[in-house]
Amino acid sequence: MQGQPDPLALAQAGHAKSIVQVVRAELLRQRWPVQVSFTDEVLRIQLLGSPQHQSLAPQATTARIFQILKQLRIPRLGQIEIQALQGSQLLWQRSLRLGSQRRLDRFAFDSLTVNVWALPIAFVVALMVNNIGWLQLFHLPLHIWIHEFGHATVAWWSGHRALPLPFGWTSISLQRDPFVYFGILFLLSLLFGSGWKERILWPKVLAIVLALLQFYMTWIMPNRTKEMLFVFGGIGGEFYLSTFLIACFYFRFPDRWRWDFWRFVVLGIAASSLWKSFWQWHTIQLGLAEIPWGTLFGGQGDAGGDMNRLNYDFGWSADQIIQTYSGLGDLCALVVLGLYGVFLLRMNDEIWLNLQTRLTLWTDAVIGFGKRR
Repeated sequence: MQGQPDPLALAQAGHAKSIVQVVRAELLRQRWPVQVSFTDEVLRIQLLGSPQHQSLAPQATTARIFQILKQLRIPRLGQIEIQALQGSQLLWQRSLRLGSQRRLDRFAFDSLTVNVWALPIAFVVALMVNNIGWLQLFHLPLHIWIHEFGHATVAWWSGHRALPLPFGWTSISLQRDPFVYFGILFLLSLLFGSGWKERILWPKVLAIVLALLQFYMTWIMPNRTKEMLFVFGGIGGEFYLSTFLIACFYFRFPDRWRWDFWRFVVLGIAASSLWKSFWQWHTIQLGLAEIPWGTLFGGQGDAGGDMNRLNYDFGWSADQIIQTYSGLGDLCALVVLGLYGVFLLRMNDEIWLNLQTRLTLWTDAVIGFGKRR
């Protein structure tokens, strides 16, 4: 008498009930209590209160499940929905799309088409903005405002009150103000709490790094260094704030901090500002333009200009000024291109999870080797 059909063979042939049966059995074999369903080529996996999956990061758990599914070689898995539950409480969830086209949503965070083309289009817009007269007039106040925010962020992170204005002036208090320090610390704690609640890693890391930087700049950094950074931070902010805003386009914000539409507006402004500063300082480096001495209102002869003060008050040579800002521009350009590459890779779930799986296996092997020793 002929034996029963192999469930795995049926699953690999696309039989829906067999897919559910095989996936559930394999995950139970890994000691993951689960519920599994499969409808409309969407595999839904609910992890039910297992201490093992609670102890792992969502990324590592997702990578392990992906590894298991990949080994099963089931062809119809176009989309995978994973939820981790403890009782009725949702701990976290992940959605993976494998081998299928993503629906085009102009403002969707995880749209492959949007994220592929957003940055190139933003830099095309940046070229237009910086080469068409009336667009330059429109963008100039925004660029100046980013410059002033560069001064202000140094002041804020040093515990000083600051008011950046879009016409080339930032007022900075001379004395530290505890309200500024604890106000920013409170906002960072909210960011950390939102990331913790929604299990998003980068807000937690960013909040910790910025809080440590704030503590150092406010309570430890020498006053002369702080004053130099106030001056440096104007043009410096044109680079690092623009780069930060561009990077934020590719990071998913917690729900209460989301900015789905406005991230496109900010991306265009930040890309235009970064390109303007990058082009200006590399033109200066090539000897085709001069360092912007003086101030917006006082002209080149105003000794209170940022470059004048770096030169006269802090002993920076003209060459040091040029090399520092052009080098900062190169670094920011590399960061933007690197993030763009990483997030393009991240948008392809299958490639990204393959890399995560390899990393997980390597980590397990290293930990296992260490325990054996």
